[in-house]
Amino acid sequence: MRRLLACLAAVAAVVAAPARGGAYPLRVPLVPSPVEIDAAGKLEFLDVERADSAGPYQNPQAKLRLHLTTDFAHGVRWVTDLTGTAGGTPRDPAGAGVYDFSHVKQDISPSLEIGEAYLQIEHAALDLRLGLQKFAWGKLDAFQPNDLLNPQKFYDPLLEEEVDRKIGVPAVAPTLYFPWGQSSLLPTDARLTLVWAPIYVPYYFPDQDERWYPPLARVPAESRVMGFTVENRSRFRNAPVPSRTIDNGSYAARFSALWGGADFALYYFDGFDPAPALGARARGFARFDPASPQGLDVRSEVEVFPEFERIRAAGADLAYRVFGATLRVEGAYVSDRAYPRSIRDVVASEQVGAVDPVSLRTGREQEIPVTLTPVNVRRNAVEWGAGGDVFVGDTFVLLQANQTAILRNDVNLLISDYETRFLLKLRRNFLADRLQAELIGLYGMQGVYGMAHPRVTYSINDYIDVRIGYVAIEGHSTSIFGQYKHNDEGYVRARFLF
Repeated sequence: MRRLLACLAAVAAVVAAPARGGAYPLRVPLVPSPVEIDAAGKLEFLDVERADSAGPYQNPQAKLRLHLTTDFAHGVRWVTDLTGTAGGTPRDPAGAGVYDFSHVKQDISPSLEIGEAYLQIEHAALDLRLGLQKFAWGKLDAFQPNDLLNPQKFYDPLLEEEVDRKIGVPAVAPTLYFPWGQSSLLPTDARLTLVWAPIYVPYYFPDQDERWYPPLARVPAESRVMGFTVENRSRFRNAPVPSRTIDNGSYAARFSALWGGADFALYYFDGFDPAPALGARARGFARFDPASPQGLDVRSEVEVFPEFERIRAAGADLAYRVFGATLRVEGAYVSDRAYPRSIRDVVASEQVGAVDPVSLRTGREQEIPVTLTPVNVRRNAVEWGAGGDVFVGDTFVLLQANQTAILRNDVNLLISDYETRFLLKLRRNFLADRLQAELIGLYGMQGVYGMAHPRVTYSINDYIDVRIGYVAIEGHSTSIFGQYKHNDEGYVRARFLF
C-alpha cells in the first residue's frame, strides 16, 4: 500500500495542471492537408490486498494506455491503441517484452501490448477496417454468447475492464449499409458486417503460481491409484498454436437493423474458440524402495498445456425499450465446443501401466505408461441470456440471467448440463455525481456459487478518480466460480485520464 501512495503522490504532482487529450496537426509528406492526431489515454495504479493468505499474492500494478486516432483525410483514419503494464499478476516474470501471437503463457513485465492498429475508410455505403481490431458483438451486459471474435487475457478477470481484457485480432472487416426506404415493412439502419481474421491469435493465460490460475486445473500433490500412492509433479507449458494458414482463419458475419422499435442482429461465426481449454498428459516412474510400505516409490510428471479447437455458432439478439426500461435477449447455438472436466479429478483417476519386475531389481527408476482420460469433451450447446435495466429513482438497476444448456452429455463436467447464472448491478451517484457507489453480484444456481463486488469511485476532478472495492467469492470448491473462494480481495485503484 505504501508503494501505491508514493505513486499517487507522483501522479498528483504531474497532473497539477491537467489537460485533456486533443487534436494535434502534423505535416506528412505527399499529404496535401495537415494530418490531425487525436490523443487520449489513461494512467492507472492498482494495489490488491488478498483477504486470505492461502491465495496467491499479486504485485502492485501500473498501467498506461494510449489511444491515437490519425485523420489523413475526410473518411480516412488510422487508429492505434497501446498499453504498457508493469507489475500485476505475474509472480516470476521473465523480463520485459511485447505480447505476441504465438504463446498462451507470456510471463513478461514490464509489458507492451498493441491492442489495436487498423486503417478505417468510411463511405456512405461502406465502412472498411483493415488491421488489428477489437469487436464488441452482442447486447447483453456480460456473458454475451455471440461475442466470439476476440480472445481475452485471463490474468485479472474481475478487476480489468472488458475492453482491456480483449486481445486485438488481425482482420479485414467491411460493413455495408443498406439504403432501404422508410416503409414500415422494411427495417431501417440495416447493415452487414463481414469479418475475416486470417491469423489465429491465442488467449493469454496465467501460470500455475499466479492468482487467477484455476485451482481445479492444478494437479494434486498426491493421488491414490491402483493401490499405490503416486507423487505428482506438474508444470504448465505452451503448446504450438495452429499454423498460420488460410484454413485456420476465422470467419464471422453480423446483420443488424431497427424494426418496429426493436434493435436486432443476426450472427454467424466459424473459427477457433476464444474460450480457454487446457489439456494434460503424464509420464510415470517407479523405483523399488524396500523402506516404503508399498515397496515402490511411484511418481508422475504431468504437463498441462493449452488446446485449440474450432467451433461454429449461429445466434441472434434483440433489444427493446418499454416503459422506461431496456430489455435484452441474446442466444446462440454453438457446435463442437470443448467443455472441460476437472484436471485435478482427471489426474486423481490416472491409470498406471505394468511395472517390469526385472528392471526393479536393479534399483534404477523405470518409466511406466500412464493414461489420462481426456480433459475436454466436445459437445453442442445452446447459450442464451435475457435481462434488462432501468432507473428506479436515481438508482440504476440491471438484472440478467444466463444459461448454458449442454446437449446430449453423459460426462461429469466443470459446469452442469444446465448451468444458470444471475447477474445484478446497482449504481447510484452522490455529491453532484462526484461519488459513485456500485454493487455487482453474481449467483450460480447449479454450482451454488456467488460473488459480491461492492466498489466506490470518487472523482477528484474531471481527470483523476480513485476507486476502492472488495471482491468476495463463495461456493463449492468444485464449481466453475467457487474454486476461487480463496481469492477474496480488497483493492485501491487510482486513475488519471488525459
